[in-house]
Amino acid sequence: MNEITQETEPQVQTEPPAGMAKPLEPTLAASILSAAPLLMDVKLPMRVRMGRSKLSLRAITQLGSGSVVELDCPVNHPVEVVVNDRVIAEGEIVIVGGNYGVRITQIAGIPQAETQLDTQQELRKLSDKLK
Repeated sequence: MNEITQETEPQVQTEPPAGMAKPLEPTLAASILSAAPLLMDVKLPMRVRMGRSKLSLRAITQLGSGSVVELDCPVNHPVEVVVNDRVIAEGEIVIVGGNYGVRITQIAGIPQAETQLDTQQELRKLSDKLK
């Protein structure tokens, strides 16, 4: 009997499996990293969210000068620092030179112990510079 044999080349997967990110080529990764310092001066809108409230349309139409809207948070509740609709930090309201400010107490995604350690290191560096 005649046997027919067919050689096939092993298949090389060029696309990542569904749901997995495609790895960056080395040159693309290097160009992204080299562009990072250029992006550091880009200004982004930042908001501070103190609390929320729900009012009926009737209550909103009755608002006027001197009206008070009660928020859903206590006085010492941390505020949220929001950039591009993403909470990046929590903080507390402070007064700086007659203006309101926010003292950052927690960076989003970083445990409190690491934040305190970083803050202590930054304070030491600042103290050393001032000496």
